[in-house]
Amino acid sequence: MHMKKTLLLALILLSTRPQAQEAERNEEPKSLKEIFTGSEVEGHIRNFFMTTLNEGDLKDYYTNAIGGALAIKTKEYKGFEIGVKGIFTYKGFSADLNEADETTGRISKWEHELYDITDFDNFNDLDRLEELYLRYNFKRGYITYGKLAVEETPLLNESDGRMKPFAFKGIWLQHKTRDHLINLSWLDRLSPRSTVEWYGFNEAIGLVNNGFQPNGEIADYRGKTESKGIALLEYEYNLPYLNLRVNHWYIHHISHTGMVELNLLRNNWELGMQYAYQFPDGFQADLPYVNRYVQPGENGQVLSARVAYDPERWQVSLGFTRAFDSGRFLFPKELGRDHFFTSIPRSRLEGFGDAEVLTLSGEYRFRREGFFARVDLTEVFGPRVGDFEFNKYNLDEYYQMNLRLHYELKGFLKGLAFDLLYIHNKNRNTSTPDVIFNSSNFHQLSFVTNYNF
Repeated sequence: MHMKKTLLLALILLSTRPQAQEAERNEEPKSLKEIFTGSEVEGHIRNFFMTTLNEGDLKDYYTNAIGGALAIKTKEYKGFEIGVKGIFTYKGFSADLNEADETTGRISKWEHELYDITDFDNFNDLDRLEELYLRYNFKRGYITYGKLAVEETPLLNESDGRMKPFAFKGIWLQHKTRDHLINLSWLDRLSPRSTVEWYGFNEAIGLVNNGFQPNGEIADYRGKTESKGIALLEYEYNLPYLNLRVNHWYIHHISHTGMVELNLLRNNWELGMQYAYQFPDGFQADLPYVNRYVQPGENGQVLSARVAYDPERWQVSLGFTRAFDSGRFLFPKELGRDHFFTSIPRSRLEGFGDAEVLTLSGEYRFRREGFFARVDLTEVFGPRVGDFEFNKYNLDEYYQMNLRLHYELKGFLKGLAFDLLYIHNKNRNTSTPDVIFNSSNFHQLSFVTNYNF
């Protein structure tokens, strides 16, 4: 979808806004015209500045991206509605992100993720038709088909932390009662975060980073999986003091992943537990070793726990995660980011086995609503550079600190918010340039301005 089409879409959406304010959403439309003139419009404008300072003489980078999204949802008729959403990005000012570091020969990583990681020269043609769906709403849920916004799950999610989130096409069914919720879906196409094109699963899985096989060979599974999509079954049970969440993801021809999460809440205290277990699809055994996403006999297992104290104005929590030595925990980076109790931005568990993670977090909420400060301290134990059996991306033990300041405006400027995020990451054992460049031993600052309407 080219920029002219995106701008045309924007004009159409904005032109419906005045009529949408006059139409009553709770009254069924009396004509086809009213279905569209009664539409709801929403969107955002985002400015994202990011700079990464690598260690010593290794090259530093910075960039400023600006973009936005516009979405329309028609007025409901006999339970049916149509939705469409377009998103676009431009590069403002920037360092040369393709200028290679003299020591490693590699270029920018994090800054390129604000644009198109499949084409490092593309900084302008960055439009995407993100949603185009038909939904039927019934008394206790809905069913949606098309390019759609998925409900957040601990592994498959939109992860809207760049200019473009993960986007999916397929069918999604939700049924909800007072205490129970069920999500059931089949997704067969996707547009990964920081990309503009849509892909089938066989093309998409491996688009970001194939990593290494357990024997140290460079993995080569993109285009070899013959995967057709992902099926999801999610069940939630909610009480005032308890939340139970059960998920199962089946990635066709690749793997099954089951996960149970239990949270207990009492007198400002929260105790949480997550357990995940994986086993490969039989198709993987028929592929050559180097082309497998997961090896036969690998059973990724993860146990994660957290205790948190959350009174009115502040919160403190301690999380611990153990990835067992039964295999690497694997879930495609093209489908989202893992949300274990120790996961924080720039530090995830995926790809590890036989490892432990400890995370201490604190948050203070100021008296002004929408204004808070947060700190996350995390440390990963176990991985060693050159030991690939449980280390898909050849990482080292490391510690990391995240500092975040978030501020939302009120009154006339309601919808405008600022986020300042500082990240420092450092390896424990190995600090050679080829290991740490754009991976660890860096300082990173992001300043994000969002206007949501």
